[in-house]
Amino acid sequence: MTELIFWAALILLTHTYALYPLLSVLIRRGCVTEPMNDMPSVSILVPAHNEADVIDTKIDNFHALDYPAEKLELVIFDDGSTDNTSDVANSRSSERIHVYAESPRMGKAAAVNRLVDNASHPLLLFTDANVSLHRDAVMQMVHHFADNDVGAVTGEVRLIGSDREFQSGESLYYQLERRIQRAESRVGSVMGVDGGMYVIRRSLFKTLPIDTILDDFLISMNVIRSGHRVVYESLARASETGTLSARQEFNRRTRIAAGAIQLIRRGNVPRWNEPCIWLQFISHKLLRWFSPILLVACLVSSVTLASQGGIITIAMWIQVAFYLAILLTLLIPLLRRTSLGSILFYFGMSQIAIAIGILRGLLNRQPPQWEKVQRLSNDSTGS
Repeated sequence: MTELIFWAALILLTHTYALYPLLSVLIRRGCVTEPMNDMPSVSILVPAHNEADVIDTKIDNFHALDYPAEKLELVIFDDGSTDNTSDVANSRSSERIHVYAESPRMGKAAAVNRLVDNASHPLLLFTDANVSLHRDAVMQMVHHFADNDVGAVTGEVRLIGSDREFQSGESLYYQLERRIQRAESRVGSVMGVDGGMYVIRRSLFKTLPIDTILDDFLISMNVIRSGHRVVYESLARASETGTLSARQEFNRRTRIAAGAIQLIRRGNVPRWNEPCIWLQFISHKLLRWFSPILLVACLVSSVTLASQGGIITIAMWIQVAFYLAILLTLLIPLLRRTSLGSILFYFGMSQIAIAIGILRGLLNRQPPQWEKVQRLSNDSTGS
């Protein structure tokens, strides 16, 4: 039984972290999208909490977008800000820019619901206050909706200014994510959108429970469950100010894991009659969410069987060396300044955060409100 646990954990970890990403590199089949004769109207929705330092730039970014002005509106919802976010936003309101506010703070899911209620157009583009869309980002995403099977489109949001301690690790993670998303988009549906910028058909939006932690993933899963596809468009680009400290990134990863447990407990998973989508969901999301458990199972079982010698003993020593290297990066900040050290540190930090997030999700101890983090200024309007 112990040997079975070892091989099962090893195979599952190898699949999610090596084989599935490798498969995504090999997939080359593309999708042909029919041109749109008439560009649809789009509501750009921005939930905001204490965003006075970036909301003015966000409005400038909206005005700079290369899309028919009469078919775009910007809707901002100030969720209980304690700064002057509403004052700044209201000073720029117009026929195309609508600002709403409510206090006390309700949480992002409730803010998203209010934004949709106040939107006027059939396509909804969700984006964050600190995300700067490139000029043609809306156009690049919207043209996919000429295909009636497409229910949502996610783009490429590039992080700038992340902490150097985990920058290399974070960069590698997102490179792999983009490759996987591109492949999933070609053969089925992307497993989740980038919360910084994505578009969905309004008709597919379902009101979110107000305690939802991962609103963007739930929205995209509802699209998939409706029988529509979520596709990835690499030419739709935006920039987002990255996380400035390891602590903030740790909290973000913890929140994601807790939100994943919440979704699973509520049955927000693909429909059972879609094996291809289930394979993608398990390979890309489920196994990663439970990777700390698999890592522990692999190590403990290999230690238990180490006296047998052979491949399992070799695997045990490889794991011991790997975890010692991660421990050194956690204890010695200087090591994180190297590319390899940054990757090891990011992986180790992420696994610890996921483990804590799993526990919080099981105990229902993760608050739904999102935490505003310290960021670099992002005053680009995109190009």
